[in-house]
Amino acid sequence: MSRIVVHHLPSAWDLPSISPFCLKIDCYLRMASIQHESVIDAAPFGAPKGKLPYIEHNGNRIGDSSQIIEYLTRELDLDFDRHLTSRERAIARSIQRLIEENLYWVLVYARWVEEGNWRIFRPIVLGGISPLLRPVIALLARRGVRKQLSGHGMGAHSRDEIYAIGAGDLKAISEFLGDRDFLMGENPSSIDATAYGFLANIAYVPLESPLKAALISHPNLMAYIERLRTRYYPVLAN
Repeated sequence: MSRIVVHHLPSAWDLPSISPFCLKIDCYLRMASIQHESVIDAAPFGAPKGKLPYIEHNGNRIGDSSQIIEYLTRELDLDFDRHLTSRERAIARSIQRLIEENLYWVLVYARWVEEGNWRIFRPIVLGGISPLLRPVIALLARRGVRKQLSGHGMGAHSRDEIYAIGAGDLKAISEFLGDRDFLMGENPSSIDATAYGFLANIAYVPLESPLKAALISHPNLMAYIERLRTRYYPVLAN
């Protein structure tokens, strides 16, 4: 198999990446036992879609975490979700959209808008930027994130409303998971990589918010995250 190179945002707090999308891909590659090389990029400026992660393989540069998984499934003739029925695949896709298109923006708010968290997160996310440029990049990046929040619609809500939305998403995931080991049953699937990438980036970071408190309030979700961590990141779990 040709070499696969994966470009990530920086690691911190015992997470391979502070980006939930990057951690999603890292977890998926571990789940599927796909050999790869990881590269840390200070910023996503060179990425094909202007965002991380992206991969390089056979002269191709593929961006977007979901498109990366689709590409690897096709190119490596590997379907990690082959055990799922068409109905289960549809449900998994719906959960993915809940996590990536809604819960994600609550996580973004907690990191980029909350002043106390931003002071902690800023030197991590911008740690690879030249100290001379860092203040300007920080200002522009934060301003851009606020515009993205507004454009999505999440930014139109009050702080309490935003966290209530996030708490509702977490409750839905918790109730769907129930007492199962993995979201779709006894065996892991790619939706678990998605869930781990996002939930671990809430639970295992020193950024306090009502979103983190809501996650901790669901023992089955915390046990689920730890189960995935123990299985795919045993060094970190010990």
